Amino acid sequence: MSSPLERIAATARPDLVVMIGYGDELPVFRHARALWQFYAAHFPNIEIVFTRWSDKLAPGEVHHNGYDLLVGIGDMMAGATGYASSGIWSSSENNKWVYRQMLVQDYLLRTRRKPFFFYHTTLTSVVDFRVLSLVLDQLPTSGCYAGPIARLTGPAELAGLTFTSGASTILSSDALERMRERYDPAHGSSQLPNDVWQAVLLPEYPRIPLPTFNFTRPRPPRGEGPGVTRMARTMLALGHFHFRIKTVAPQDSAGRREDVDPWIMLRIMEAVLDSEPSPAATAALIARYARMVSDGSGAPLPAQYPHDLFTLPRDLPMNDEEIADPPA
Repeated sequence: MSSPLERIAATARPDLVVMIGYGDELPVFRHARALWQFYAAHFPNIEIVFTRWSDKLAPGEVHHNGYDLLVGIGDMMAGATGYASSGIWSSSENNKWVYRQMLVQDYLLRTRRKPFFFYHTTLTSVVDFRVLSLVLDQLPTSGCYAGPIARLTGPAELAGLTFTSGASTILSSDALERMRERYDPAHGSSQLPNDVWQAVLLPEYPRIPLPTFNFTRPRPPRGEGPGVTRMARTMLALGHFHFRIKTVAPQDSAGRREDVDPWIMLRIMEAVLDSEPSPAATAALIARYARMVSDGSGAPLPAQYPHDLFTLPRDLPMNDEEIADPPA
């Protein structure tokens, strides 16, 4: 009989490409990249593309250096910075991230066999790829645009637009083709956050709701580890596959994310590697979240939705500030 780690290592999904983008904006990203190098080694049959930009490559040039997929920007976007000091993405930084994502998606469309699923997540997330595979089994292989649902209330021209969180979005490869056809770097949509930009470019794609769980509660460095582990185990047993960690804002002088988030990530990774997935729990969780998002029907949402989300009674926690740590 195989061991748990051997079963994890056997996880394979040839029709999946995972993209994780990052940069040097915050030290936490460098720490998280090292953690992901360790964690990804346990899933050798899952293709994960870590991508970052490079001012050493010509604009539009894409090159894999054996560690990251580098996207060239030359000096075309010099000065598009500010997140490290303000914690706020400027429109120029949005344009830079959209540009990189578009080039990576184009590269994948040219080099990978279609159809495939494209999963876009963040570096300070943890994903159980066994459970993600169970989720993909429930999704259409074309016309797919899925993830945690949000809705804009402004500005007026975008009010009512539904979109999926940039921390956890699944797209079918035909959606990438539509985005490539419609991408215009000079258009105002390219100045928007990348998850909103995607929604603007895919108006005909229904948004399929998928759950996520967020660790946002401020914690001390290395603190509350046993509680984090218990909470992660509880959420994994419920069927969760994606965990986002974002506990301390860059401008918060009381704490630094690089001292907190990687420790939480490590505890969640350990919980994943100690767990066994449950197809029934994941299917039930997806259905529960989908009913909770809008009118209780559980149906995908249109691009424009006239009503507020999550107005029905909600009994499913979405972050660690909504529940107490499970007892030891």
